Amino acid sequence: MGLDVRMIPSPQAVELYMTAWAAPSGSVIQQGRQVFGEIHGLLRQKNAWICQERVFAAGADVPALRRIRQQEYGPFNDGVEPTFLAPKDGTSDALAVQVHAVAAHKPSIISTDSAQARILRLDGCCWVMASGLRAGEAGDGPAQTRAVFQKARRLLVEAGGDLRDLARTWIFMDDILSWYGQFNQSRSGFFKEHGLLAPGAAAQFPASTGIGISPADGSKCAMDLLAVIGPEGSVARHEAAGRQRSANEYGSAFARAAVAQTPAGKTIFISGTAAIDAAGITCFPNNIAGQIQMTLENVTAVLRQLKAEPADVVQAVAYCANSEVRQEFRDRWAAKMPWPWLIVMGDVCRHDLLFEVEATACAGMRAISPVAQSLATQEPHMR
Repeated sequence: MGLDVRMIPSPQAVELYMTAWAAPSGSVIQQGRQVFGEIHGLLRQKNAWICQERVFAAGADVPALRRIRQQEYGPFNDGVEPTFLAPKDGTSDALAVQVHAVAAHKPSIISTDSAQARILRLDGCCWVMASGLRAGEAGDGPAQTRAVFQKARRLLVEAGGDLRDLARTWIFMDDILSWYGQFNQSRSGFFKEHGLLAPGAAAQFPASTGIGISPADGSKCAMDLLAVIGPEGSVARHEAAGRQRSANEYGSAFARAAVAQTPAGKTIFISGTAAIDAAGITCFPNNIAGQIQMTLENVTAVLRQLKAEPADVVQAVAYCANSEVRQEFRDRWAAKMPWPWLIVMGDVCRHDLLFEVEATACAGMRAISPVAQSLATQEPHMR
């Protein structure tokens, strides 16, 4: 198995970003014990507590992995489930897990409307971190979208904030290509109702990823979020960034990036980014190499604009529309950018888009990864 760890220390707190993956040859029990056991060992060593967690695995493996995770984590299992996600083709050749944790400060838990979130209060800020918000009972995809955002709003109100405090959302969608337009209408409508998208005013929507990875429980969508309730300026949203203009110009209500105060400093959240030009047009149709190259250039342009460097990246996901794209990226590109890559099979939001990248970076700090060099050519991947 592999474990990539990026630690961001500060006098106030230490943040840890972990990307872990199992050897593909083992059984689901072996994979689960390897991965969750290693994560537990690091949490115990650093006295760290989970803020957010995503588990990528075959849907059929989730019940067993849920039990193994509870057993392996022991006292570090706080009762909040991770987001369980099933890759595009319904199978996996390796369990993979992403974790964001904070050392020495244990988050508390709030619950409302059949949803949970972790909150951490420190030096005048409150962070709200939710994983896997779902509303499968609500109806079709647009109805579930609205219900999920309503759950998010109620959690934020319970914590003392509102939707304007959102810094980052991740939205995982089943069969995205059949209803992405309806999803955008539902999200934009909800934001308008709650003042994030008001005529004549600056938009206040968060950085976001919307990607075709199915929630493992069969819901049409699942959402993770991070919000910062704090002094003015705790979150800076960049509606346009790098080489791309506002996605809202073509009906998608998200910021290209957000810079948020986090426990150990400031963190850059780069939204899901693809080979789209300044006019919102897909570039290099049917050209895998062209789309990968342009996507990576678009992401690094955002990093440069926000005064960060590639070495500051602490988590990165490459979403590949098919196995040919995945193989091309693994063989020709991943090793050139030694980020803690998770390579996942999933549909991008347009039929003519083949590749998408999201990244999280801690500007001005250097990631410390005791195992990254030995794993540089063994990037994690999901089928």
